[in-house]
Amino acid sequence: MAHDRVSEAAGVNVHMVTYWKGKRRNDGRPWPRFTRYLHDALGWTYDHHFDPKAGVNYVLTSTTGWRRWAHPWSHRSGKLACRFGGRPEYGLKARLWDEGMRAVDLRVTEAHQFADEFAEFGPSARLPFFAFERDLFTIGKKPQNTKPTIGVAGFAAPRGMGVEMAKHLAGYPDAQGWRIKAAGEHWPIPHKLYAYDKLPRFYQSLDVYLLARQGQSASTSVWQALACGVPVVIPRGVPAMSENLPSMSGIYWYDMGDFDEMVEQIQCCLDERGRHDREWMRSWTKEQTIEKFCAEHERVFEEHFG
Repeated sequence: MAHDRVSEAAGVNVHMVTYWKGKRRNDGRPWPRFTRYLHDALGWTYDHHFDPKAGVNYVLTSTTGWRRWAHPWSHRSGKLACRFGGRPEYGLKARLWDEGMRAVDLRVTEAHQFADEFAEFGPSARLPFFAFERDLFTIGKKPQNTKPTIGVAGFAAPRGMGVEMAKHLAGYPDAQGWRIKAAGEHWPIPHKLYAYDKLPRFYQSLDVYLLARQGQSASTSVWQALACGVPVVIPRGVPAMSENLPSMSGIYWYDMGDFDEMVEQIQCCLDERGRHDREWMRSWTKEQTIEKFCAEHERVFEEHFG
């Protein structure tokens, strides 16, 4: 059943199509959190079905989530908006991306580069998609690890590059003195699934946070780690990160898929272990607030559909 609280502040009747059913307020996955933020702040309704009575149906899931609907872009009783990342390389996701890019009335995305590229298909807008509770993710005590500790996070795809790189790293000769662990599920290394309000403890225990992945989509986990004062090693080629983060001590970059450079950057980070400016790293997350995320959504949807 759709949640039907109506926002007095919003002038557009928006219904979010998502796989979150509202049963777990502590669900830390990005799309359930984003849905919850917008529902609580703006009163936008949500369900895992399209609402034919809504002025705008807003598909707010990952590309994987699109596959839950046989023909997601055929639900055209009103206006249609969707969040898009970079185009998948092949398969059903790529086909749905191509169809959706031409079918929807508004394409929202996480990077200015994407918004510029999508403009050839129609109205597009960049929105800040990395909001989180900065008052929860804070700087803790400096970790006193006997072994340098590197962490990864997320729900790992069994055949994904991130899984393969983490597995390879754990067995790499130069990394034998390191401890490598994960927050989430399906990792081939020691891992634990944390409740969202306990996730800061994971970041605060790390000497380095590593984003090991393939693809152009960024991850909120990078900003969560920085908010906890933890240095990060991240791949180049992700527009939303290159547009918003510098290349300086505390933020280390490697070419996506280049395992050797990734290891080099982890070592560079460890060479400065204990000397990073944790408040400076946290300062790079000040724009990733829930208030800004919701206010920008309200502004963009009012501008395009009001």
